[in-house]
Amino acid sequence: MNIKLHTPKSLQNFSGMGSLKQFFMSIIATSISIVLTFGTAAIIDNNKKQEAKHEMALVLLYDMANTIDQVESADSMLYEGFKQQLAVARNPKLLESPYTFIFYIPTLEYTETVEHIFSSSIESINTLGNVLFAENVSEFYRLRKQYKTIICDEIKKEFESSNNLTDRDKVLQIELGTGSRPFISGTLLMQMKELFSSCKQMMDVSDAELEAYRNKRSEDDKAEEHTSQSEALLNKTLKNAQLLNEAITAGTKQQ
Repeated sequence: MNIKLHTPKSLQNFSGMGSLKQFFMSIIATSISIVLTFGTAAIIDNNKKQEAKHEMALVLLYDMANTIDQVESADSMLYEGFKQQLAVARNPKLLESPYTFIFYIPTLEYTETVEHIFSSSIESINTLGNVLFAENVSEFYRLRKQYKTIICDEIKKEFESSNNLTDRDKVLQIELGTGSRPFISGTLLMQMKELFSSCKQMMDVSDAELEAYRNKRSEDDKAEEHTSQSEALLNKTLKNAQLLNEAITAGTKQQ
């Protein structure tokens, strides 16, 4: 009796294994597709977050850099004012003009727009993603306000109370190069510079990049200011034309 064994069709020419291989390849391809889709989306989202973080850091550093420039100018003005005090002490006649010291009063003018945006929104801090950086920026703004209050504003008040800047004794008593004020001014400036330098390092912003950003912002601000001035001039011209037409109409009715 002859018994013939037949190979199952599923095993003929490895057809079953081929199907199994195709099945696994399909799963792998699908998995790779999912990983690529969501992975690419995650990478893009992360890149956008990093760009937003870097842009916000540049805006804050730009504001800090401008402040330091002004504080340096105010600090140097103390010494210039002190030299003028020495000149007046040697020659009292120099104080006959109320304008003798008016150009030696240190000032610190700034807008708080960036500071308000930064401090009033938790979203700003979340975007930065760096708590220490945020704390340093907050401390910088606190020192800026302190400098304006105890240095610039106080000196201005003392000069204003000196009988229109012509009371020699009072003017010479104002602490510009003597007393604790020059030390406080220099110390606050040094602290702000240290915070500024630390913030640049934390956010990996080079001096060259920040300088390029400042130049661009300066050009943009000038263009915006020019546009605003042009619009104001145009509006004024249109308003004058309207007033003239109204005046002509009123004059015609009276005839």
